[in-house]
Amino acid sequence: MNTRTIALGAGAAVTTFLLTGAATIELLGAGEAPAIGIIGVFVGLVIGLLVGGIISVYADRLSGIAASALVAYATFGVAFVAIAGMSYVNVPGVDDVFSFPIHIGVSFVAALTVSLLAGHGRRGRWPALI
Repeated sequence: MNTRTIALGAGAAVTTFLLTGAATIELLGAGEAPAIGIIGVFVGLVIGLLVGGIISVYADRLSGIAASALVAYATFGVAFVAIAGMSYVNVPGVDDVFSFPIHIGVSFVAALTVSLLAGHGRRGRWPALI
């Protein structure tokens, strides 16, 4: 374990927390009972921590497309939370610019860009994604 694997584990934990929590809330019927949101957050937290720990331990064994995909996956959640954080603290103009589809799109583009740049830095050339 090193700083890179811990950062990838933390990013993957955030992304997994977001995806699992949202999926749990939707599967249980969002809006029907207030406790469903609490259950979704709890399930997302448990599974996110589990995935983050596993990735922190085993991330160094990945290479090529798998490593690039992991970097993109971890970056997506961090970018999504960063944009949501700017909206939460009322940074002027963020709510007007980042509607939900744009929020998702910018997070996806950031994930893809960081993944490509990380692959370029490791191998000295562009990865096989393009």
